[in-house]
Amino acid sequence: MTDAPAPGRRSRSSSSGRRVDVTVLLAVLLPVLVLALLAVAGTEPVERSQRPPTTTGLTSATLGCPTGLPGAPSVRVANADDAAGEVSIGEDQATLEAGRSAQLEVSGSAVVRATGDLAPGLVAGRSGTTPLAATECPRPIAEQWFTGVGAGARHSSVLELVNPNTGPAVADVVVLGSAGAVDAPELRGVLVPGSATRRLELGSLLPQEGELALQVTTTRGRLTASVEDTDDRLGSAEPTTDWLGGQAEAQPTSTLLGVPSGAGRRSLVLANPGEDELRAELRFVTADSVFAPQGLEEVRIAPRSTTRVTLSEQLGTATADGTYGVQVSATGPVTASLRSVVRRDVSHAMPAEPVTARTVAVVPEGRKQLQLADASGVGVVGVVARDAEGREVAREKVEVTPGAGGTLDLPSSAVVVEVTPRRVSVLGAVLVTGTGSTVLRLHDLTSAGLVPQVGPGLP
Repeated sequence: MTDAPAPGRRSRSSSSGRRVDVTVLLAVLLPVLVLALLAVAGTEPVERSQRPPTTTGLTSATLGCPTGLPGAPSVRVANADDAAGEVSIGEDQATLEAGRSAQLEVSGSAVVRATGDLAPGLVAGRSGTTPLAATECPRPIAEQWFTGVGAGARHSSVLELVNPNTGPAVADVVVLGSAGAVDAPELRGVLVPGSATRRLELGSLLPQEGELALQVTTTRGRLTASVEDTDDRLGSAEPTTDWLGGQAEAQPTSTLLGVPSGAGRRSLVLANPGEDELRAELRFVTADSVFAPQGLEEVRIAPRSTTRVTLSEQLGTATADGTYGVQVSATGPVTASLRSVVRRDVSHAMPAEPVTARTVAVVPEGRKQLQLADASGVGVVGVVARDAEGREVAREKVEVTPGAGGTLDLPSSAVVVEVTPRRVSVLGAVLVTGTGSTVLRLHDLTSAGLVPQVGPGLP
């Protein structure tokens, strides 16, 4: 006879039996579940490939034109593919006829939009001739550098951000100076409301003398960025202003084209965004060669800082002998700009980009010269220039050889310049002179878009 368990106490034998039952159950079911999952999913592991985005035809294009300078209210639009249709320029519409350009007077900033066949090869620029000033209307890009800006009494700059979309956009601006990185909390997290423009006067936000470099990064939305650069020397008749172009990234070798001839003040500004000291050698560019001028020493650029090199004497003499560019060869990536104040007018030469296919630039009226350099091989560059009515006013060919380029004078009436390299790539810019000087760089046009590859997050 077995004794019954005392009230309030559990039987050891029954509890132990339940644990054995659960263990047996799990031992039987788990292998069955695993076999069932393998039968459904298979035994092959899922491989995930990181595929690059695919290229697709461009069906819409957006450009951002900065606020016009005094005497520079015009926005001119053209298409490299001679497409025709309606283009929006700010709040207005313009009809673009095949082979012609369209122009509107817009004082404030303006967003240029085109769709369909007009989107590939869409180009626009803002310019004026009293005094002479011009700039390209850029596409929104995520990051770019502006080198040689100022925030002082004699040299000041304004950074302008244009938001082409209806949603808000945000930009972060890193500032480098001659003594290193500059603390600028006002330039971090800059909010630009939808369809709005923000103008940031550097002299008010971070007043200081010396040369600065700005790294503008869009962290939310889309923005176009541009810089107005003003030289206001004491004793001069009045300040002189022109636009300062941007640079997509730092690079070890840069060729800056568009150096006006004559006596004046020339300042080459180099910025080192890296953490190591860099050294740079300077050479001058002519139609026939690239040479190291006598008396120019190697330039040292401290980490995260800018350096200014005065070239007034050297370039004053060299431009009279045919020099129209400066080449910078550094031991690491740098950004660069060359500011020239000649005949009381400021202009900027910026690093040129290789042109590999047919491209188009809109330019203001005035004496102008196409300047080419650093050809990748022996080839020919075809040039066609048209006036405001679309009439062809010049058709020429420039033969180029490895490492060299050439120049071509263009008619004053030309407002659209088409350049087509054949069998080679080449660097190019158009120097316009009149009541002052201004420079417009050539670059490959955006004719296609990218579509990212999207896949499931889990197998």
